[in-house]
Amino acid sequence: MKRPDNIAIYIGIAEALFQSEKLPEGGRALAARVFERLRTPSDDGVRHRTRYPACEWLDAALAPFIADDTGFGAAARAIKALEADLGWSRRSSGVNGSDGYTDAHVHGMICGPGGAESRYDVQLGFSLMVPHTRYPDHSHPPEEAYVLFTPGEFRQNGGEWIDPGMGGGIHNVRNNPHAMRSGSAPFLAIWCLLTGGLDVAK
Repeated sequence: MKRPDNIAIYIGIAEALFQSEKLPEGGRALAARVFERLRTPSDDGVRHRTRYPACEWLDAALAPFIADDTGFGAAARAIKALEADLGWSRRSSGVNGSDGYTDAHVHGMICGPGGAESRYDVQLGFSLMVPHTRYPDHSHPPEEAYVLFTPGEFRQNGGEWIDPGMGGGIHNVRNNPHAMRSGSAPFLAIWCLLTGGLDVAK
C-alpha cells in the first residue's frame, strides 16, 4: 500500500524529534525500533473519529510554535494537516487524576488502532491536556517514549515531578507507573510505543 503524504511527512519529522539527545537513551532506542517498523505501511481502515471536548484546545497548544522554522514548527503544522484524519481517545479510569480530567484531556492517534493509519504493532500519537490538568497514575505492558512540546511535568513510580523542557522527554519501561500534568498553558507531548499484541490504554 502507498502511505498518504501527510502521514509520511509527520512520521519523518517525528522520527528526528525522537532521536534528540535530550531524550533518555532508552527512549531513543525504543523510538528507533518504532520507526523501523513504521517503514512498512499498514492500515485496516478503522477510524476513531469521535471528537472530545479537549480537542478544541489543539490550536491553542500548537499556536506558540506553529510558525517556527524548527522541527517543532514542522511537527505542529503536520499535526494540524492530519487533524481531520486522526483517531481520538481518552482515559476514564485511574487514580489521582484532577477533577474533570476526563473532559480535560484527549489522545490523538496518528499510527495505531483507529488512527490516521490504523495498525496494531506500533502506536504513534500525542497527548493534549487543558491547563491545570493532572492525568491519573497508570501503567501498561508496552514501554513508551515521550517528547514534550509545551510546558508540563512528568512523574514516574510515585517520584518527584520533573519538567524535561521543550524537546526533552521520558522513557517508561514496561509496567512503569507514570503520570503527567499541565500548568497554566495547554500541554502537548508526542509519544510512541511498540505494542506487539500487548494491551495498552493511554
